[in-house]
Amino acid sequence: MSTVTKSAVTKGSQKSPGMFFQVVKAAILTPLAVIFWPVAKVWNGFYTHFLSYLIGRVVRDRDRIYRIRFVWYGDSIYLHPMIWGSLALFGLTAGGVITAGWALLVWFVALFVCYITILYNFDIIRCSILATGIVAFFGLAHFATVELAWNPLTAVAEHVRLLDASVSPGFFVAAAYVFAALISAEVVWAWLFHRVEIDESYVYEHQFMKTSTREPIFARGLKRETRDILELILLGAGDIQHRTRKGYRCFKNVPFASLWLGTAIDSLLDFRRKGEIALQKDGHDDAADVRVSDANPELADELEGDDDMDDDIDSGDDDGADDML
Repeated sequence: MSTVTKSAVTKGSQKSPGMFFQVVKAAILTPLAVIFWPVAKVWNGFYTHFLSYLIGRVVRDRDRIYRIRFVWYGDSIYLHPMIWGSLALFGLTAGGVITAGWALLVWFVALFVCYITILYNFDIIRCSILATGIVAFFGLAHFATVELAWNPLTAVAEHVRLLDASVSPGFFVAAAYVFAALISAEVVWAWLFHRVEIDESYVYEHQFMKTSTREPIFARGLKRETRDILELILLGAGDIQHRTRKGYRCFKNVPFASLWLGTAIDSLLDFRRKGEIALQKDGHDDAADVRVSDANPELADELEGDDDMDDDIDSGDDDGADDML
């Protein structure tokens, strides 16, 4: 058997296992792809047109970020701790860790904190004052109910006790349902009317049953701002301001604007193409090397012809001078 024939047989034996596994893989995955294709298609559409706006989607390629999606919410988004807090209080009261009365007091304090978060901005100093006030409030509540039997408010407490008012653990679950419905309505409303996309040049706003508007980013007029600490804690929210012809447009309570989404916005606006970066690193301006002949080749030919004539004239003059000598 010749060397060529042996090499051909060797290559065929090497390819056959790979082809066999490819055939088996196709035979197994093709029925699964046919079965799950509708599910994958529905999920892809749901993510692209709905979920990607809610969680904030950064569209990128290998080199850069070129589009960002998000929604911006109303102030009711600050009430979402009432969902998780109510469920936690249900677990504590159902397990007998705390009594229902103290759990109700904690619930109202949490609601109060969420409410004043909507009204005011909280820096470090205000958050410290708020935490100190809450600790003092619970301390005075315990002291008044246990130690101060002569408290003038004892009559009010006795009256409330005679009313036989009570709170069951199920109250906190019902409260979680109410706030969950409120937040869900806010999410749907934000998707209908507060959807935004940003690329290098434009800000696109999509509204339900309305034509999408497109505004250019004037002079890179886009910036983000975190107003307070509680805003950063709650979903990493922040505000994004967009410069328009008429001033500034503000998108409030953009989720994750103070975290990775804001970093992506900065990278989007700071993007420079490779040629621009290379030019700056080189430190050489190609404009200094530009010649007229580069723009007009015919003029270059004429200039070369003039140079030849000048050379002939110069050589002729030299010959005449030699003859005269």
